Order: sequence, then C-alpha cells, then structure tokens
Amino acid sequence: MRWLVVLDPLDGLKPRTDTSLAVINRARKEGIEVDTATIEQLYFEEGARVMACGADGVTQARLLGGYDLIFMRKEPPYDMRFHYATQLLSLGDTLVLNSPSSLRDFNEKLIVLPFAKYMQPTLVAADLAVIGDFITTHGKVVVKSLDSFQGKSVQLLEEHDAETLNDFTGGGTRPVMVQKFLDQVYDGDKRVITLGDQVLGAALRKPKQGYHANFANSDALQSPLSEREQAALDELCPWMVSQGIHFSGLDFIGGYLTEINITCPTGIIQISELEGRDLAAEIVDYFSELADRRSEAR
Repeated sequence: MRWLVVLDPLDGLKPRTDTSLAVINRARKEGIEVDTATIEQLYFEEGARVMACGADGVTQARLLGGYDLIFMRKEPPYDMRFHYATQLLSLGDTLVLNSPSSLRDFNEKLIVLPFAKYMQPTLVAADLAVIGDFITTHGKVVVKSLDSFQGKSVQLLEEHDAETLNDFTGGGTRPVMVQKFLDQVYDGDKRVITLGDQVLGAALRKPKQGYHANFANSDALQSPLSEREQAALDELCPWMVSQGIHFSGLDFIGGYLTEINITCPTGIIQISELEGRDLAAEIVDYFSELADRRSEAR
C-alpha cells in the first residue's frame, strides 16, 4: 500500500508535537510506503501528478492515481494556492482525506452555521451597522476573520470599536464572524478530534495567559464531553462523513461549538499522552480500512 501526504515543508514541522508526522511515522512502521509533497509539487501533465519524496529522501514524479490514499494536511490559510491544489487532487481518482470538494465548499468558520443551535450568539456580516447592532445587543464579543487559524486574526471587543471593525472588514466590504464572548474561555477551549463518525479523543486547552487557546500556548488537560457537546457530535459526525470529512477537530467553549477544523486538525499527540493511547495507530488503521474498501469497490 502506498500513501501520499500533502503538507507543509518537513523541515518546519516539530516531530514531538506534529500530528502529520505522527501519522506518517506510524504508517511507515506498519509497512505502508508513505510519500510526502507540498502543494507546489502537485501538477498536471497527461494526468494529475506529483513530485513526491519517499522515505529514502528520493523525489520522483508519480501519478496521483497510483496511490491508495492521499492525506491532505496543508495548514491554513485557505488561499488560491490551496484552492488550486484541491482541484488537482480531485483529478487523481484516489481516495483523498479530507475530500477536496469539501475543503473547497466549507470554510472552517462558516461550516458551523447550519448547526447554530449548538453555538453562542453568532453573526457573519460585513455591514458595519449590522455588526454594531449585534455588539450593542450582546456586549463583549470576539471578532474573527473568516480565514484566521490557530487563534490568529481574532480580536476581543468590549465595546463598539469602529477602527478595529473597519480594519477587520476592509471598510465594511469583507465579512467577518462576530460571536458573543464566553468567559469560560479562560477555563479552556476544548478540542474534540473525530475519526469517521466517532469521537477519537478530546482535550481541554487552558491558555497560559489571555484567552487565545491552542496547543502551542495552552496546557492540555483531560476533559470528558458534556451532554451538550455529545449531542452536537451525535448530529455532526455522521453529517461530516457524508461530506467526505473523515478527520476533524471541533472546538467548544463552555459547551458551545465555535468552529470545525477540517484542513489540518491537530492534537493527537497531546490527547494520546493524556489518555495513554496511540491515536496515530487508530487513524492509520481507519484510513487503511477505507483504502481497502475503496480498492475492493473498483
């Protein structure tokens, strides 16, 4: 079996904490040939191809259709380079996780909107008057750029701040997400990793300072799912699988769903350490089963 993992340059990844490397290393340990490439190495010439690097460090051209599975792990932001890469991945007639079409269709902030009943009060708008009314109604809010990630381009507003809103929205021309601020964020932001239609694991990321919670600047703590979180996951997990989203990271604050990470969710190493499990092994087993089923169906 041969896999391709599309990701950021390997020399910029941290082996001790990187989810992509954990999955790659586990797959190779199980005898799977795993090649790696960046999105710049995808191309089309009489078929979708890639200049792929093997475990031996040798780079050579390969057809995407020659792989049993492709794992798309390029970190955000989702820009036009990312967009074009998903289009090339769609041409390979190979199982790609997560689905390139879903990566194109679902912004990681906007994907949650059909499930707003599990969220805190949320607005998506560019109009400054509409945003101002929302802030007047709800008071302290968080403003997020729709292409932000890892807590970047996120701003807390304790009152209407015309200058900040003008900057975030490009003078009222660019939509942003505005959410009622939840004081529970100081206690932690919960990351829930899903695999298929099941919860793989969860950890509470408690910020060492401030309110930005991610694994880079937070303590990872064990945290069971609340009834509200479980209800959201019971509805969301089957829906995501139906969209070709098999590996995701959902974020909750105080039981409220805030976003769904489908491009490059992280946290399996931290959760593995907390729970005494090898989540990378479970992911590899699940992916291998999907690839086998796909091969048998051809």
